[in-house]
Amino acid sequence: MKVTTHIFAALIVICALVASGCTDSAPSGPSAGLGSVTVRNYVSIGNSLTAGYQSAGLYQSAQMYSYPNLISQQLTAAGASMATFNQPIWPDPGSPDPLTGKASRYVLINLNGPIIGPAGEAVTAAAPPSAGTLLQPYNNLGIPGAVIYDFLDTTNFATKAAARANGFFAAILRNAAFGNNVLTQAKNLSPDLVTFWLGNNDVLGFATSGGTSPNAPTDANTFAFLYNQSLTALHAALPNAKIIVANIPDVKAVPFFTTVNPEVAAGLKTAKAAIPTLPGLFYEKHGEVVASSFTNFDNPATDPLITLKAGAYASLLGQPTGKWYRDLAATLGAPLAAVIGAGIDTTKPFGFHPQNPFPDALVLDADEQATASAAISAFNSTIATVAAANGAAVADMNGFFNMVKTSGFTVDGETFTTAYISGGLFSLDGVHPSCKGYGILANEYIKTMNASFGMHVPYVNINSLPGIPAPLSKLAAKRVLPTIPYSAWKSFDALWGSGF
Repeated sequence: MKVTTHIFAALIVICALVASGCTDSAPSGPSAGLGSVTVRNYVSIGNSLTAGYQSAGLYQSAQMYSYPNLISQQLTAAGASMATFNQPIWPDPGSPDPLTGKASRYVLINLNGPIIGPAGEAVTAAAPPSAGTLLQPYNNLGIPGAVIYDFLDTTNFATKAAARANGFFAAILRNAAFGNNVLTQAKNLSPDLVTFWLGNNDVLGFATSGGTSPNAPTDANTFAFLYNQSLTALHAALPNAKIIVANIPDVKAVPFFTTVNPEVAAGLKTAKAAIPTLPGLFYEKHGEVVASSFTNFDNPATDPLITLKAGAYASLLGQPTGKWYRDLAATLGAPLAAVIGAGIDTTKPFGFHPQNPFPDALVLDADEQATASAAISAFNSTIATVAAANGAAVADMNGFFNMVKTSGFTVDGETFTTAYISGGLFSLDGVHPSCKGYGILANEYIKTMNASFGMHVPYVNINSLPGIPAPLSKLAAKRVLPTIPYSAWKSFDALWGSGF
């Protein structure tokens, strides 16, 4: 049964928050300056969010708006006499997919659908051109896929890259002579200011995979041990540096988890009008094949979240189809029989029968949501405690994103929400920010450093950053839900590959 398409909101390089919500403006008070703080060098530590990853890839026209690069520009505007802020830049069209070797970034492929995904663009460079010529560590040490364990890990970069099918470790750290882990490379730059944002991936991989791979977030006690060890080591290595850490946003505040539910709910409502005896949408819980649960999307406290990966299948509700299993087999290079569990019957109506339910990998059920929430709460408690013990300031990204989700946000006359594409805050993968979104993150850090360290660094002018280009802007206005082929998520999923 065909599901109506709309709500494609909030994407690619835009980010404008809702006018009815909270607002932001330039700092008031003394003119721009650093107060009593000296900043000669700045280092950023983190994962894909720090690297400027956008729309499932790293590419120059987006990386130049990474929040660390924007912060470095604002520090210079405030009077900092800084060394060059070096980033590992992949020339457009960007970083290669580890499987195809083609650019992994999502673009609008076809207006009919519309269809979003990699366009098969040949990469200009498999690694940043500066990798062999810059004779020092990068200032931006954001490594897509990094978890808290990776900060102190001294595993050979190439070995780690191969183990996780994630070449970013080798491309960004690149030379053990600069330091054999992130900590030593950061220390070797002798920064006066450090931003540190790790921990997101310790829960995000679990959530974006529908709780299947990995099948649990990092254990809370393990996270606490590793985070304490990491930040304590950073503070000991750089005792005079100002350190700002960020906490972990709620995964339910990003469009990857909030976009498809209304589409599926609308399709279910239409189906139930025609078939009043239909129980609801059947979906697998972890470990199930034949579904034991169904939903009518009438109880947000227990409703599953259908992920953005499922957008390609929303229009197939009620049809006797096994398209997802065929797509999964093709993506994995596995026989179809190997991915269809015993008891699945694709001749049954998809989503409307317990033997052909919405697959576990496309659903974050209520139990999995609770698991993710508990992990985030525990992680953030640890971050607050460890930061305080090491004299670090905390940028409350969790509170910020929850505020935006609830009431929206206005800055420089633009309004932003957490909606997919139309909200302007997130890029086409529904998890990573747009260019304007990264500018807004930069301003959250700047607010924190100003308040914590007596600085008066000016905010990024969000109006100066790129917004969503046509024809995506036209599609956003029509609130059309795009199709992202399941195979397009392979590179995105590789960010959270195991290997330690």
